[in-house]
Amino acid sequence: MAPFLTQKMQVIRPLIPDATRPFWSVMIPTYNARSNYLEETLKSVLQQNPGPGQMQIEVVDDCSPDGAPVELVHRVADDRVAVHREPANNGLAGIWNRCIERARGEWVHILHQDDVVLPGFYDHLYRGISCNPHVGMAFCRFAISDANGHWTELGPLESSTPCVLDGWLERVATGCRVQCPAVVVRRSTYERLGGFRADLISVLDIEMWVRIAANASVFYEPQILALFRRHGDNQSVMDERTGANMQDMARAIEIWKDYLPANSRTQLEEQGRRYWAGIALALAQHFFSNDDVAACASQLRAAKDLWNRGQHRLRRLRLEAKVRLHRALGERAISAMREFRRRKRPV
Repeated sequence: MAPFLTQKMQVIRPLIPDATRPFWSVMIPTYNARSNYLEETLKSVLQQNPGPGQMQIEVVDDCSPDGAPVELVHRVADDRVAVHREPANNGLAGIWNRCIERARGEWVHILHQDDVVLPGFYDHLYRGISCNPHVGMAFCRFAISDANGHWTELGPLESSTPCVLDGWLERVATGCRVQCPAVVVRRSTYERLGGFRADLISVLDIEMWVRIAANASVFYEPQILALFRRHGDNQSVMDERTGANMQDMARAIEIWKDYLPANSRTQLEEQGRRYWAGIALALAQHFFSNDDVAACASQLRAAKDLWNRGQHRLRRLRLEAKVRLHRALGERAISAMREFRRRKRPV
């Protein structure tokens, strides 16, 4: 086992040297995939497919109850996309790690069943990687869409020009900087640093990007070339309602603080905790405004675990008081108070 690996990180074994290995492995993990989303995902890759000599494309099904989407894949892609079905469900970390294990390419792109790559994704990242052969990961700017594919938000602009990023570890460890469909990772990076951690359930991808940033250079392409789709069936959306996402974030920060430079570790850990506590409070306010008091309370508990000082603490206490009032008076009374305040506002 490599010195960096721990028992919580799955070992990714190197492949036998083979001169015929493709450059890309596009691995698409699925579980109960929605056919319209998966079809869009596949077509977005196939439109950029340079052929089997350069790109392996495989759907890896995590033992879906209704079986792997073989017919859909064959209809959309003929034999250009392979389908593998796991005999038992692996869970999120497990199926992502199986994707890495099954990848034969030099570079691995784990593309989820409802996300999309935009034209030029592979060409632009290939050029960046080829010009910077020492990098262990590359990613592009991305957009976030709603369930119908309409863009709602853009990822942060890390650099106005394509480049190997400076100070990337400090940025990725203290904020939400990248989404999975925008990321490709050299397989040998996973071999050296291990796979995704099974003890994290919601932010295991962010932990991986921090781990890589602490141990490898990262290339960035500023063009928007990937689309992350948010919809009601997203595991991330469901985790927001239970607070599991931010509870998991608190655990992840405890893990990755050891990756940070010793002279700035405490400062960066506190900066990350404040950032994510702010996100938890914003989610709590959103849920409260939509009368989802249970989800609001879950995010408030998570915010307290992340950072419970200063303005964050005051915001949390104020919102907790509103939650108690809501529970005491009921939804109708709260709605009446909101309407009263709205009418009292000056025009």
